[in-house]
Amino acid sequence: MIKNFRHVCLVVNNLEGSLKFYKDIIGLKVFKKLTVEGEYPETAFNIKGIKLTYVKMHSANQAKDSPPIFELHYWENPRMLPKVGYNHISFTVEDIDYEYKRLSKLGVKFISKPITAPDNNTKICFGYDPDKNLIEFVEEIKCCPQDTL
Repeated sequence: MIKNFRHVCLVVNNLEGSLKFYKDIIGLKVFKKLTVEGEYPETAFNIKGIKLTYVKMHSANQAKDSPPIFELHYWENPRMLPKVGYNHISFTVEDIDYEYKRLSKLGVKFISKPITAPDNNTKICFGYDPDKNLIEFVEEIKCCPQDTL
């Protein structure tokens, strides 16, 4: 069962230019900036050699204890994969293993089985909707939400 909406992600070609736009022009605030590489993102996306920088952002008036709902992804390696623009929508779920099995039986195609993040705070997996739009499912294991991709 879906607990709540988590975030929308845009893949960008120029991270610094996009940050300038979304911070200085749109008025969003940076919550966290992180670069990930190695086994965790390689398994999540089923692509070897990934180096991905992502930035979690929230609105200026958003409560500080509420989760950021906007992300920018900059793919350093491989470059321009996936294409620039909308990347995925993310939902928090109660039990990701249950949802993975349930949705798989209903025909949802997944990139990988659920995996635990390196910080052990969340488990994630990515699947596709009928139009091949990417959907991330996240189970919060510990109390530190919004620290996944």
